Amino acid sequence: MSNVDTTPAANEINHVLVSFLQQARQQGIITLTTTGNHQADSAINQKIIGDSLRAFTAGHPLFVENGLRFEVEPSPRHWYDFLIRSDDDTVWLPINLKVSSCLGRDDLSSKEGLFYAVTGIRPQDVQIRGWDNYFGQLASHVKLFGCAADYYYLVVDKSSIDSEQSVFWTSLLQLQRVHPNGNRPPFQCNWSENRERATWSRQRAIGNLLTALNATVELRAEARDSCHKYLGSLLGGLREGPSPCAPDSPQWIP
Repeated sequence: MSNVDTTPAANEINHVLVSFLQQARQQGIITLTTTGNHQADSAINQKIIGDSLRAFTAGHPLFVENGLRFEVEPSPRHWYDFLIRSDDDTVWLPINLKVSSCLGRDDLSSKEGLFYAVTGIRPQDVQIRGWDNYFGQLASHVKLFGCAADYYYLVVDKSSIDSEQSVFWTSLLQLQRVHPNGNRPPFQCNWSENRERATWSRQRAIGNLLTALNATVELRAEARDSCHKYLGSLLGGLREGPSPCAPDSPQWIP
């Protein structure tokens, strides 16, 4: 198996970020918030880590000498949390921050991140809203060879500080294993299974991801079919007059 098609710059940049975060956590420069409110904790930790990385990279030789900027995305619903880019966009690395216990499965719910990694096209440049548009554009623009695009993850193990793997990085095309998830597409992963980066070829990596995406879609279809099978006739008999649900609502069963 050949190494995944990713630029040396991406590896070097991610190693620098991981090294800083490991030291910052060990030295108490970065302390994570763990109140139990996942959404609130995620927003606070993203700001703490993002602000620290932005200040660190502003003076680091790798960033200064190569004209790289570290940008923090302000919207919590954007498809990446951080972006590292050069002025000419020859370096353009979208990064998703994951603060996790690394015990169970976490959602990898960025359809846009998957689209970019597989096609090399930035999601804002095409229409991919709605599954029909998404799959159509994905099929039309997939690049199995000669493309360095990927979607990166900075993973912070909130249950560990001193371990060398308390912070690590990986990417979609270097995940060892993903799990279909009908509730939160495209799929999930357990970070404990993905601490070491895989060395798939780009073609093999994309095949792995799209196979998992297909299995996710099948799970969603299975739920729909089961609902129709067991509740369709019951709901048909219970309806009296117009349904309060919109016809395109998930609650509406023809």
